[in-house]
Amino acid sequence: MFLTNKKKMAYYLLIMDDQKRLDMNKLKEITGEKRIKLASKESLMEKMKLPAGVVSIFGLLNNDEKDIHVYFDKEITKESRMSFHPNVNTKTIFLDTNDIFKFLDNIDYNYSIIDI
Repeated sequence: MFLTNKKKMAYYLLIMDDQKRLDMNKLKEITGEKRIKLASKESLMEKMKLPAGVVSIFGLLNNDEKDIHVYFDKEITKESRMSFHPNVNTKTIFLDTNDIFKFLDNIDYNYSIIDI
Protein backbone atom coordinates (compact mmCIF):
# COMPACT_ATOMS: atom_id res chain seq x y z
CA MET A 1 0.00 0.00 0.00
CA PHE A 2 1.15 3.50 -0.77
CA LEU A 3 0.11 5.84 2.00
CA THR A 4 0.58 9.46 3.01
CA ASN A 5 -0.06 11.74 5.95
CA LYS A 6 -2.75 14.43 6.01
CA LYS A 7 -0.51 17.19 4.62
CA LYS A 8 1.09 14.93 1.97
CA MET A 9 4.50 15.69 3.44
CA ALA A 10 5.42 12.07 4.29
CA TYR A 11 4.91 8.93 2.23
CA TYR A 12 4.88 5.28 3.24
CA LEU A 13 5.13 2.02 1.32
CA LEU A 14 3.65 -0.75 3.43
CA ILE A 15 4.26 -4.35 2.42
CA MET A 16 1.93 -6.81 4.08
CA ASP A 17 -0.20 -9.84 3.25
CA ASP A 18 -3.21 -8.77 1.23
CA GLN A 19 -5.40 -11.06 3.33
CA LYS A 20 -4.49 -9.24 6.55
CA ARG A 21 -6.51 -6.33 7.85
CA LEU A 22 -4.48 -3.18 8.49
CA ASP A 23 -4.71 -1.65 11.95
CA MET A 24 -4.43 2.03 10.99
CA ASN A 25 -4.22 3.14 14.62
CA LYS A 26 -1.18 0.96 15.18
CA LEU A 27 0.43 2.22 11.97
CA LYS A 28 -0.21 5.83 13.03
CA GLU A 29 1.47 5.04 16.35
CA ILE A 30 4.50 3.51 14.60
CA THR A 31 4.87 6.41 12.17
CA GLY A 32 4.03 9.14 14.67
CA GLU A 33 1.33 10.51 12.36
CA LYS A 34 -2.08 11.75 13.48
CA ARG A 35 -3.69 10.74 10.21
CA ILE A 36 -2.67 8.35 7.44
CA LYS A 37 -4.59 7.63 4.28
CA LEU A 38 -4.08 5.99 0.91
CA ALA A 39 -2.06 8.29 -1.31
CA SER A 40 -3.68 9.61 -4.45
CA LYS A 41 -2.91 8.26 -7.89
CA GLU A 42 -1.25 11.62 -8.61
CA SER A 43 1.07 11.19 -5.63
CA LEU A 44 1.88 7.64 -6.72
CA MET A 45 2.81 8.92 -10.18
CA GLU A 46 4.82 11.82 -8.77
CA LYS A 47 6.77 9.81 -6.20
CA MET A 48 7.17 6.41 -7.86
CA LYS A 49 6.27 7.05 -11.52
CA LEU A 50 3.64 4.32 -11.28
CA PRO A 51 0.01 4.30 -12.42
CA ALA A 52 -2.81 3.48 -10.01
CA GLY A 53 -3.06 -0.23 -9.26
CA VAL A 54 0.67 -0.85 -9.58
CA VAL A 55 2.17 -0.23 -6.14
CA SER A 56 5.48 -2.08 -6.07
CA ILE A 57 8.89 -1.99 -4.42
CA PHE A 58 10.28 -1.52 -7.93
CA GLY A 59 8.77 1.95 -8.05
CA LEU A 60 11.37 2.92 -5.44
CA LEU A 61 13.89 2.93 -8.30
CA ASN A 62 12.09 6.06 -9.53
CA ASN A 63 12.18 7.86 -6.18
CA ASP A 64 15.48 9.75 -6.36
CA GLU A 65 14.70 11.65 -3.15
CA LYS A 66 14.45 8.38 -1.21
CA ASP A 67 11.73 10.03 0.85
CA ILE A 68 9.32 7.09 1.00
CA HIS A 69 9.41 5.20 4.30
CA VAL A 70 9.28 1.46 3.61
CA TYR A 71 7.69 -0.86 6.13
CA PHE A 72 7.28 -4.64 6.05
CA ASP A 73 4.83 -6.36 8.35
CA LYS A 74 6.94 -8.89 10.24
CA GLU A 75 4.50 -11.70 9.44
CA ILE A 76 5.16 -11.42 5.70
CA THR A 77 8.93 -11.48 6.22
CA LYS A 78 8.57 -15.04 7.52
CA GLU A 79 7.38 -16.14 4.08
CA SER A 80 10.03 -17.60 1.79
CA ARG A 81 8.78 -15.58 -1.19
CA MET A 82 6.83 -12.42 -1.88
CA SER A 83 5.07 -11.34 -5.05
CA PHE A 84 5.05 -7.94 -6.72
CA HIS A 85 3.96 -6.36 -9.96
CA PRO A 86 7.02 -5.47 -12.08
CA ASN A 87 5.72 -1.88 -12.50
CA VAL A 88 2.79 -3.09 -14.62
CA ASN A 89 -0.26 -4.89 -13.24
CA THR A 90 -0.49 -7.43 -16.04
CA LYS A 91 2.32 -9.55 -14.62
CA THR A 92 3.36 -10.76 -11.18
CA ILE A 93 6.80 -11.93 -10.17
CA PHE A 94 7.79 -13.96 -7.14
CA LEU A 95 11.01 -13.16 -5.33
CA ASP A 96 12.86 -14.77 -2.49
CA THR A 97 12.24 -12.66 0.61
CA ASN A 98 15.97 -12.32 1.29
CA ASP A 99 16.50 -11.10 -2.27
CA ILE A 100 13.95 -8.34 -1.70
CA PHE A 101 15.99 -7.06 1.24
CA LYS A 102 19.18 -7.34 -0.83
CA PHE A 103 17.50 -5.34 -3.60
CA LEU A 104 16.58 -2.56 -1.17
CA ASP A 105 20.09 -2.58 0.27
CA ASN A 106 21.57 -2.39 -3.25
CA ILE A 107 19.50 0.66 -4.16
CA ASP A 108 20.45 2.16 -0.79
CA TYR A 109 16.91 2.23 0.55
CA ASN A 110 16.18 1.97 4.27
CA TYR A 111 13.29 -0.16 5.47
CA SER A 112 11.78 -1.26 8.77
CA ILE A 113 10.14 -4.47 9.84
CA ILE A 114 7.15 -3.72 12.05
CA ASP A 115 4.49 -5.63 13.95
CA ILE A 116 1.10 -4.48 12.79
